[in-house]
Amino acid sequence: MNDGSDGRTPSGWMRALGMIGAVFMIGYGTRGLVRNDLHVSLSKSSDPGVHLHGALAWLCFAGMVTMAIGLWRLLAPEFGNGEFDFDARRRKFGPIFVIGLGLYVAAQAIAGLRS
Repeated sequence: MNDGSDGRTPSGWMRALGMIGAVFMIGYGTRGLVRNDLHVSLSKSSDPGVHLHGALAWLCFAGMVTMAIGLWRLLAPEFGNGEFDFDARRRKFGPIFVIGLGLYVAAQAIAGLRS
């Protein structure tokens, strides 16, 4: 673990993978918006997902960007003192991620109701 943490703080590699995931999320969403066909899923198993177009794609993309910002701010190294207080960051940036997740899920729920 990191800096004598209590086991809940992610390692440097996990933080780097999370930040790469945040960048990928924005890139994937941008690609879907450019094509006007954003394919997303709430489940990684048997659910085929849903293709979003127009306003629902934009709503889902807004959720993806908000989640990516929250994830990046949670995991990115802080400039200055060099300390990484995961609990303080979770309290500060966790709600940003949760709001993005809500938008992401809402877009898919609305699409599911329309079909």
